[in-house]
Order: sequence, then C-alpha cells, then structure tokens
Amino acid sequence: MLLVCERRWDNVRLRAMVKVPVCHSWLYSLKIKQTMIQRRAVVDYDWLSDEGLDEAFCLTFARGSSDSLVLTRFGVDPESLRTLDGLAEALDGPFDPAVVAGELAGGWVFVLEDNGFEGSREEVLRAVSAGTEAVSVFTNVNGNARFCHAVDGVVRTQFDPCSASRRWGSDPDALLPLMHEVGMPCGQDDEWFAEGVDAALALAHRITGVPLSAARVAEPVLSGRLVPLLFDPPRGPSWMLREDHELMMAIESADRAMLRRVVAAEARRRAGDAGIAGHPLVAQALDEVERGQTRAVGDDSELGLLLRGLACESRAAGDSLALPTQRHLMTETERQQAFLRHSAGLAVQSALFPDPVRAAYQVLGWVAPHRDATRIARRADILRELRG
Repeated sequence: MLLVCERRWDNVRLRAMVKVPVCHSWLYSLKIKQTMIQRRAVVDYDWLSDEGLDEAFCLTFARGSSDSLVLTRFGVDPESLRTLDGLAEALDGPFDPAVVAGELAGGWVFVLEDNGFEGSREEVLRAVSAGTEAVSVFTNVNGNARFCHAVDGVVRTQFDPCSASRRWGSDPDALLPLMHEVGMPCGQDDEWFAEGVDAALALAHRITGVPLSAARVAEPVLSGRLVPLLFDPPRGPSWMLREDHELMMAIESADRAMLRRVVAAEARRRAGDAGIAGHPLVAQALDEVERGQTRAVGDDSELGLLLRGLACESRAAGDSLALPTQRHLMTETERQQAFLRHSAGLAVQSALFPDPVRAAYQVLGWVAPHRDATRIARRADILRELRG
C-alpha cells in the first residue's frame, strides 16, 4: 500500500511516500534517521556556521593538482597569490571576496569561497577539472543551491540538492546510487528537501573521500585576488527576453547579415556610452564585429583580461551598494559607471560570438522588459532596425 511517513528530527520534517507494508513503516523511518545520523557523524561542517559561512559559500574540490594551479584555473591572478595563516585571516582581508585553497589527503585540493559562486559555474568547472575531476557545493542567502560534478573538462552532473529530481549535464544520473546512500530524495514526487546542502556536502565526501575540517582551514591557506573567468555565450534567451515575445521573434527571424549589423551597431553604441569605445582593444574588437568577423575571446587574452577587470570593478560597485560598511568607498556616479562599463564590455565580447542569434540575445536583450523610457525607446529602434 502507499504510505506517507512523516517524522521530525532537529526541527526538520522529512516526508517520504513509499510503497511499504504498514507493519514495516517504522523500519523505513528508522532507516532515514540512521542515514541522517551517519551522514552527520562522517561529515561535520558545523564550523561553517562558526565562521559565518553557512548561509553563503561555495566549496570546491579538485583532484591531482596543486593549490596554486587550481586557484589560477579558478580565475585568481597568479601574481597576487600569497599564503595566509588561515581562513580567519582571509575573511578579514586582504582580498575581497575571500577565496582560499589548500591541499588535502589523496591528492585533493579544496577551494572555499566566502559568499561566492565561481565554483558552481560551468566555465570554471571545465577549467578546474581539465585532465582530472572536480566537485562543488554552492548555496547563498537567497536559498539557491547547486551540486556539480565534472570530469576531464566536462560537467557530468548538476542539480539543486534541495530539489534533486531535476538533474542535468552529460550524465545526469551518474551519481544516483551515491545520492541515495546519503539520503537525498531524487524522485519526481519528492518534496523540497530542507537538508539538501548537508546532503550535498556528504555526497562530495563520498566522491572525494576527504572532508574539509575546521582544523584544516585553521592551518595556512593560499589566497589571491579573484578575477572571474569570462562567461560562455547564452544557450538561449533570458527569462526577461522570453517574456518579450515580439522582440525575441524579431531576433530569431531576422536575416543573419542584418542581425550582425544591428548587433555591431548596438555594441558600439553601448561601448561609446560607457566610455570604453576608445580603448585600443575595444576599438579593434568593434572594428572586427563591423567587418563581420567573429572569434572566441580567451580568458588570458589582452581583451579577455580587460573585460575581466571590468567585471571586477562592477562586483566591487555592487558590494559597495549592498554593504553599508563599504558604501563610502564609491560614489553613486562611480558605481553606475562601473556597472555601465561592465555591461558594455559584455556587449563587446558577445558581439564577437560566432552564432549571431546568441550574440543578439546578449547584446540586444537588455531592452526587455521595456519598463522605462530609455528601454522603450531603444527597443522601438532595435525592432525597426531588425525589420529593415
């Protein structure tokens, strides 16, 4: 028969629907409880709360590399690398955001980000796992969470550990046996799993065989200035662009040569408004776009390093706006200019994408949704240009 078993441990309600005889229901509940107890006994990450990291962190493990190489692949400036006494020193400075790395048993390296998410990005996972293997667990204050597993530059499995029924990657079901072992619900009918992040940390331990302890992060760690890797071209339109059906259809149905010209003009206009069009590297890229040339911008190329620097400025501006203790570091004008330069830099990079439609999603999609006068006017111009 179908039985709903509900039990409460540690103020967390677990609800499971299973086909078991009523007389064995207590065994099922006991098995869930034992799994949770065993998981906590094997992997103790309570120290994350002690360090103020439990609500927003990203923990990544990579095998077979040095901590300096992993951090460099992560996007940390190699010239900024320095050894700190431990996580506590990193959280007090000198780099913001704080990101630390260290070597563990079995040839594994950990990377811990305070309120970061780089380790959950496919671009980073591909780089970190090249020729080896990487695992990451991410969560933030908004309740977002993700578990990722990558092997040899390919992201095999990704999912939200609090709702693991939806998985994606090159082999989305590869970890199902281990997910069951750590008590993570994976079925389509399973409800929100409040202990998903704890289970994800236990799953990372099952894969790597090495947890990250409080004692280890109290020892010397390597840190540096994070300069995020460039983002991949968008796979599809943003949710905001999808809501603007007229604009999305105009982009996807436009003549490709016409689309290239509209994208090129918009990228140049945005670069000009942001004050970066005169930079030699940006000017060269815009000239290439207008000639119909395309290329992938490498992370370590001159243009790539410039665009990554703009992203750092934008992140600093965002922090100064969100954190009262940092608000005095930038004026509102300086913040808006940093945001504008970063957005324009993304437009320049995107205009070089080989696929003109994906380029247009990024370069033209900013006008959706059209809620303010500037966007409404620019959207009308773009639609007119796309339609010839």
